Amino acid sequence: MRFTERILKEVMIIDGSMGVFLQSEGLPSGYAPDLWNLERPDLIASIHKKYVEAGSQIVITNSFGATRPRLADYNRQSDVKAVNRAAVENGRKGAGGSALVAGGMGPCGKMVAPLGELSFTEAVEIFKEQVSALLEAGVDLLIIETMFDLMELKAAVIASNDLRRDVPLIACMTYASNAVTDTGTTPEACAAVMEGLGVDVIGVNCSTGPDEMLDVIRRLGRATALPICVEPNAGMPVMEKHLTVYRESSGKLAEYAQKFVELGANILGGCCGTKPDYIEKISRMVKGKPPPPRSGVPGVAIASRSDAFHIGDGHPFVTIGEKINPTGKKKFSAAVKEGKTELIIKTARKQAEAGATALDVNVGVPMIDEAAMMKKAVTALQNVTNLPLVIDSSGGEAIFAGLSVYAGRPLVNSVNAEAEKMESILPMAKRAGAAVIALCAGEDIPESAQKRFEYAKKIHDRAMELGFRKEDLVFDCLAVVVSAMQEGARQTLLTIRMIKEELGCATVIGLSNSSFGLPDRPAINNAFLAMAMAEGLDAAIVNPYDEAMYKTVAAASLFIRRDEGCKTYIDAAAKPQNSEPVRKEQKSIAASLPITERIFNAVLEGEKDSIKELVQKGLDENVKPMDIFTGCLTPGIRKLGELFAERKKFIPHLVASADTMKRGVELLNPLLRASMRMESKGTVLFAAVKGDVHDIGKNICCIMLENFGFNVIDLGKNISLDEILNAGEKHGADVIALSALMTTTMTQMPVIVSEIKKRKLPYKVMVGGAAVTQGFASEIGADGYCKDVSGVAGIAEDLMVKTKK
Repeated sequence: MRFTERILKEVMIIDGSMGVFLQSEGLPSGYAPDLWNLERPDLIASIHKKYVEAGSQIVITNSFGATRPRLADYNRQSDVKAVNRAAVENGRKGAGGSALVAGGMGPCGKMVAPLGELSFTEAVEIFKEQVSALLEAGVDLLIIETMFDLMELKAAVIASNDLRRDVPLIACMTYASNAVTDTGTTPEACAAVMEGLGVDVIGVNCSTGPDEMLDVIRRLGRATALPICVEPNAGMPVMEKHLTVYRESSGKLAEYAQKFVELGANILGGCCGTKPDYIEKISRMVKGKPPPPRSGVPGVAIASRSDAFHIGDGHPFVTIGEKINPTGKKKFSAAVKEGKTELIIKTARKQAEAGATALDVNVGVPMIDEAAMMKKAVTALQNVTNLPLVIDSSGGEAIFAGLSVYAGRPLVNSVNAEAEKMESILPMAKRAGAAVIALCAGEDIPESAQKRFEYAKKIHDRAMELGFRKEDLVFDCLAVVVSAMQEGARQTLLTIRMIKEELGCATVIGLSNSSFGLPDRPAINNAFLAMAMAEGLDAAIVNPYDEAMYKTVAAASLFIRRDEGCKTYIDAAAKPQNSEPVRKEQKSIAASLPITERIFNAVLEGEKDSIKELVQKGLDENVKPMDIFTGCLTPGIRKLGELFAERKKFIPHLVASADTMKRGVELLNPLLRASMRMESKGTVLFAAVKGDVHDIGKNICCIMLENFGFNVIDLGKNISLDEILNAGEKHGADVIALSALMTTTMTQMPVIVSEIKKRKLPYKVMVGGAAVTQGFASEIGADGYCKDVSGVAGIAEDLMVKTKK
């Protein structure tokens, strides 16, 4: 039986932790576990064998960090192919023909843009090198694990899809205790993106203990029909006598396994801290049981990095804001030509506040680099809004650019039935996992519904040949100008009905087109909208500031099964109306805010393109440079830290706001230094400890500390004890900050703290990282513990006070 069929009929068991064995076998702290595939192959094979004997039907190769950037930290980047091939050979030997071998992949060691410097294309190529080696060595499956950045997961999936053909793919993310990743991705958003990319199994691994995973599995089970893989830690790690210990018992974890299956899990195993006895008890509890059938959610799923919804029958009507478009807008066009995004961001926020559920993004201005501007606009927008985006362009290059930086699952607007258009846009969208708006047109825009349907069928059939599903297509049935084509407008309604009945696909129109050239356009638009909804229209690109439009949608939804029990209508009717005069008043209030508040808000919202202009305006209004720094910029970034701690903001917001503050400080620095009042608060030496190649948290902490006036020496990742102590002496460090994401590298921290105390060196030490806890920090004698980036500046300030005592 094929693997993908088998897991729908019976629960399969995957293995547990590799690291817990390697540590017990003497893996040097900070050494790459992947290299032992070459250096100690018999040991690796024996570990796989122990898991198979415990009941594992799938073993994961010891290749989690076997990518070029991560192996480069050990000067072994040329061994990517050899390490991955050896990992598969060891897995195959250990499995002994009794288990499938899954080629394991983890984060590549560099953050993908827009969170880091690695371009999406580069990330895909890095993963393709690993995937190629794993496939050549003959893996049965591929599994991507412990991803917390949706953008990097997409890169790994696309790399796998480019090469894997019929080899199944499992894609897992790691979530925090509130069922959201550190970059702000929810299970629903992940499900929408992974469904679009065509993975075979979606999953969650590592993360927290099993109890916190229950909500993630529950939400995944409701969001998608994809099979689910679950690999929990044996609880959260603690440090005992310099050893990492997991306190959740094997029996308790097995009890959770039964709960996971009830929520929809198809594959069960373990992650950090889970040994063969854990897998044996899980196997006895659930192996071979039939998982409950799940039907998923019908309709077209689109998503931002954090939010997802569906377009189609039975779902609320979707209103796509049309205002991010330079057509007929001189001021907007001028801003786009200058490469500015401030007006784009403001327009996005205004549309969101008005009630739009998605945003169309078009930056097509003549004589500009549209692809570069699209990339800039999409990057800026996904840092300030959770609404899914519609990437809108007539050019394939601009669409590709937008797709390359968008973390969610967008709609691509659009493709028509011309062969050239279909062959350029459809394969690109398919590879990126995007949904597509397809125009019911070819070289012409036909008047008759029959001709429009024929064009739609042509696009539909080609899309199916390329591997699309009907749930990936939204057909634009073409709202024509009723003053010029009255019969054509009636044909639009017929087209909607034909698409729904014959193809079963979702439908959309550009509503504003219908009323062009006539007075009282909103009345015409909304009359046509109600008629179109009656024929089955699912979405429209609209003027989101038209309140009558929302009332029309709400009222019409009562009659077409989009608002069961009239609840949405009643709730909307109870809300105060945000009339146009009120909006103008709000805009006036925002514009009249003191410049200090506007600077504060710019930092908080990450408006990096406007910050220098605002700071200069503050200076022109005689606000002192130090007052701008301490009264606007610093409070803005501190407030953002508080929101991050409350899980209301996430790493992408931190990156955008930190960059905004940095630009503002660049303008102020000469003035602050000239006044001799910009003294450094102290020197912080920052390093990810030996063996740890994850540095996104460290990098953001460094930016935050710099913005708070500290002199920061960033040593990078995979830094040894001697390198840290030598740099501390060289730079006269006051505080040494140590980060570690993995439990296997946390053990470097007590060694460093102990050596500092042994030598009676003057440094205060603060520690942090995903698996690091306050208890661990206290046990090893660290002077400070940083739970996350939100508190790093305050802790550093407290430690500086202690250094002066």
